[in-house]
Amino acid sequence: MRFIALMLFACATLLCGKAAGQTITYTGTKVPLQDVLTEVQKQTKYLVMSNSQLIKDAPPVTISAKSMPLEPFLNELFKGPHLDYAIENRTIIIRRKRALTMAMPRIPEDTSRQGVKVIVGVVTDSSGQPLPGVSIRILGRSGGTTTNQAGQFSIKADNDAVLSASYIGYRAVTMRVPAITSTAAIKMSAASNDLSTISVVSNGFQNRKQIASVGSISTVTAKDLENSGITTFDKALAGKMPGVYVRSVSGRPGETGQIIIRGVNTLTGNVNPLYVLDGMPLQGDEVSASMNSLITNGIGNIPPENIESITILKDATAASIYGSRAANGVIVITTKNGKMGSDYINYTGKLGVTMRPENGFNFMNSKEKVAFERGLRDDYYPPYESGGRVIQLLSLADKGAITYDEAEKQIALLEQTNTDWIKQLYRVANSQSHNISFSGGNTKTTYYAGFNFQDSKGSLIENKFQTGGFNMKLSRFVTNKLLFRVNLYTTLKKNVEGQAGVDPFKYAVFANPYEKPYNADGSYASDLTYRAIPYDVGSNSALYYNTFNIIRELRENRLTNTYGNIRAQFTVEYDFLKHFKYTGNVAGSYTSVQDKDESFGGTYRSWANNWLNQTSTAGGVLPEHNRGYLQEGSGRTLDYTIRNTVEYSNTFAAKHFVQAFFANEFGAVQNDKFSHFNPIYLQQYGIAGYPSWDLIPDNRFLNLQLPRLGSTYTRENRSASFIGSLAYVYDNRYVLNANVRYDGVDIIGSENQFSPLWSAGVKWNAHNESFLKDNASTISRLVLSVGYGYRGSINRSVYPFHTYTLGTAVYANIPTAIDFQFGNPVIKWEKKRETNLGLELSLFNGRINTDWRYFTEEVMDLLDNTRTPPSVGRPSAMVNVGNLTNKGLELNLRVEAVKTKDFLWEVGGNITKVKNNLSNVYEKEVPTVGNNYTANIQGYPVNSWFGYKFSHVDPVTGGLIVLAQKRNSKLVGGKVETTFSDAEIDLSKISTADLTALYRPYYLGHSDPELYGGFNTRVTYKTIELTANFVYADGNDIISFRDRREGPSGVTSDIVASRTNRLKDNLYRWRQAGDITDIPIYRTALSNYTQYLISTDVESGAYLKCTELSLSWRAPRQLLARTAMKTLKATLVANNVLALSPYSGTDAETKTPFGYPNTRMYTLSLTVGF
Repeated sequence: MRFIALMLFACATLLCGKAAGQTITYTGTKVPLQDVLTEVQKQTKYLVMSNSQLIKDAPPVTISAKSMPLEPFLNELFKGPHLDYAIENRTIIIRRKRALTMAMPRIPEDTSRQGVKVIVGVVTDSSGQPLPGVSIRILGRSGGTTTNQAGQFSIKADNDAVLSASYIGYRAVTMRVPAITSTAAIKMSAASNDLSTISVVSNGFQNRKQIASVGSISTVTAKDLENSGITTFDKALAGKMPGVYVRSVSGRPGETGQIIIRGVNTLTGNVNPLYVLDGMPLQGDEVSASMNSLITNGIGNIPPENIESITILKDATAASIYGSRAANGVIVITTKNGKMGSDYINYTGKLGVTMRPENGFNFMNSKEKVAFERGLRDDYYPPYESGGRVIQLLSLADKGAITYDEAEKQIALLEQTNTDWIKQLYRVANSQSHNISFSGGNTKTTYYAGFNFQDSKGSLIENKFQTGGFNMKLSRFVTNKLLFRVNLYTTLKKNVEGQAGVDPFKYAVFANPYEKPYNADGSYASDLTYRAIPYDVGSNSALYYNTFNIIRELRENRLTNTYGNIRAQFTVEYDFLKHFKYTGNVAGSYTSVQDKDESFGGTYRSWANNWLNQTSTAGGVLPEHNRGYLQEGSGRTLDYTIRNTVEYSNTFAAKHFVQAFFANEFGAVQNDKFSHFNPIYLQQYGIAGYPSWDLIPDNRFLNLQLPRLGSTYTRENRSASFIGSLAYVYDNRYVLNANVRYDGVDIIGSENQFSPLWSAGVKWNAHNESFLKDNASTISRLVLSVGYGYRGSINRSVYPFHTYTLGTAVYANIPTAIDFQFGNPVIKWEKKRETNLGLELSLFNGRINTDWRYFTEEVMDLLDNTRTPPSVGRPSAMVNVGNLTNKGLELNLRVEAVKTKDFLWEVGGNITKVKNNLSNVYEKEVPTVGNNYTANIQGYPVNSWFGYKFSHVDPVTGGLIVLAQKRNSKLVGGKVETTFSDAEIDLSKISTADLTALYRPYYLGHSDPELYGGFNTRVTYKTIELTANFVYADGNDIISFRDRREGPSGVTSDIVASRTNRLKDNLYRWRQAGDITDIPIYRTALSNYTQYLISTDVESGAYLKCTELSLSWRAPRQLLARTAMKTLKATLVANNVLALSPYSGTDAETKTPFGYPNTRMYTLSLTVGF
């Protein structure tokens, strides 16, 4: 509330300031004119423009004014004979007075002859950003000049001449010199319609005109992100760009998503793209292995409100300038800058409501579960005593501990209790975020400063996330040729979450509905069925934990993650030798992460994770040591990158454009981690300690988990790179791009330490051909392109030297190793060779825009874990032995279906098809049995499923009958030939040895989608806008929801699994001969159909989601003209509105039935600009 009140006060102050901003209060005697003009600019927020020499040579002035209107003040200021002024669009233009008498002192002329004058001007693009390198010439004369980095120029011209400004990719502008009465302000617009309306794109190293770029590049702007609600920017990208698959893996506040560009490119390394922030790469700062890296990931530091554009480099022609770090694609993020000529204050506030998840599973209610447990008792007497409450009560009656009447009475009470555990553990949660920015500048200096804060409660009780940050960008032209830039970014995050020792959402689904959270007196009720099994601590039944209550666990145990990051970037640019520019960049970042895991004494989590568990025996000392614990981890990362770039840019004869650069880059990352563990923790006092070991038997000391008490870890990586790039354009029609990069890292052995990577591409802008220009209204844009090149990657966790981890056991007074990793001194880079074909087409003055891309990629020297023969002396090794291919097609389409003066209906969409195949890997044969995990087999896609096909349940025995591929071997010509045929087998009867020797499983699918994309629509009527965004994926299979495997006991028998709640389908399981069902007979022991993968265990991972639905209103200019506001916008956004999927779990996008679910969210936002 204090923050909101402060914002309201600031807005009111600004409104008042606007009304009085057109008056001047100033007193000065014989002061420089520059000082007075600076004060005028400060008080009025007007931009003052002039020839600097005029102001410098002007005599001192004496003036006194109090609340004097602006124009009278300027009239008084310039009443002398030398200077005059004009006001145009909030710009005060100072110029020399035209009528001067010879008797008056004159300001020296800048020309050497009569009829010639000096034209001073500034060239900007349509958004007001300065354009460097624009060619300025006088028509009919040779020679000319170009604009500097600030877009400024100066040129001599005859009074009757015509000035021309030309720039590749922009429409030429001509102006008659007599019409230029002051500083020439030239605004240039893009030369042709473009699919993304972006005329200049940033690849991180340089801003390159899109007409001069060949690679496959997609860009979204700030407008595409402004209706995103309270989220991270990566999730806001979902479905908005072809070839880019954005997967939301969790609904936890602050978590980032996973981005995959054009398929998977490695089996063992990092699959994330490289992120580039304002021209410099992010080295990566996930510094603590014990905390959620999706919260601490550095890309989540950037609020969508601060982003100007996001450019994704998808192929080698565009991304190979990043070499070995670009195999997974490159995401270039450009944050907002101050703009020359305007001071701007912008505030965006958002209030959000997150709904609780829904239980979409068809589980039993209490009455059904009671009847189900009675049936189990009848079928399997004597029953499993640690089963559900019904079985527990009747077992007590069997033993005479209670009467049968008492047991039935308590069972009747169970039937009357139906707890909705989703409502108990999840809530409707509130969120808020605030972002305020200040920006502006003049021809010399621009600035931008942004502050952001977010406070979000998670839908899970006892979960709260907060983040805040500040970023500042300052640029200053010291001279017309020398520019300095300083960027500063800071972020703080804090996530607090209750810990239960179990998955809360899984508990909400599987907990028996007859269990209850509270007793009648308000105390915590104990759940006697969820954890009452002997697997928590060995097999010691005396150590069962029988007072488990998940609400107590979440409230008394908590994990606190704190993250802090500060990043600074410094840039110097210097123009020299007319067409050359030197750019020096230094970027450094420091990240600190703290994890604090607190467990309260007496809780289940403290008991289950107790340090002394492994030393305890039945009836031992564990209860006396259940006094909580404190585990803390900390990590810090320090990284830096230094880059030097020399760039050449020139246009010859108005047709030949050349842009080239050479750069070297050096970087290093140092990561340190520390952790410690205290087995006793008095949470209410914040005191931690260690237990007495007196009760530990002497023969159990070796079981102490000593490594858990503390650890330390240090890692350092260094790299050096040399980069060259060339872009050539002839007559806006023919384009050539070429890149080369030479990378070296210290983590690879010296034999293959450096890797050369290169790319080349050509493009034909056919719409600029003379034979198509006459049809420009029909074919507005037609571009054909082809690119070829190499990118690379390296798994930095594979070392050229051996590593080992020491354990607690001692042999001959020497600590023994518990883990040994063999090094590979000849490890090589993984290289990706690729070809990219492109077609861009825009029709009917940009009303229909489409972009087609076909690509083929081959990853060579793929790292794979290879089994080695016994003679090698090691069981396996990580070796470059594989090849992987990705082939795909991308289509992007945008259509302005209806367009009038006040109404616009726009429809867009994209689709990506990717076919993945392992053309050469170590594992060349299908697995011998169908396992419950994916495998990478030659000839199949990455992450493939292999298992048996469901046939039926035998109505006589209740056994599960499946289809398998039977091996048929025969001797042909002295060689054994093996063929396979379909065969039915009863998984409940066949042994594992026979299953392995006689049969093999089928290929059942793969886990990564082959088809994905999104579509959206936007309807605008005057100042009202309605948008909707949808995402989809198909072509993959994921593990289906099976309650016998996904329950709290994991893969177990159906009898044990029935301790907790079950799907209603189990009411119709096979029970006697003649039953026709698809649920086989229950087994008291683990059955084969539970531990092997069957076709019914995987299902389609396809989904269609409406991720964003927004309605916004923007105040019309006529209304704002009466106020101090420049912008006023209100938006209502609904996220995760709709999800359609055949998947039986919670969310096909997350690929898991549990975890932290994505839920619907509503956000109301208000944007005010001054």
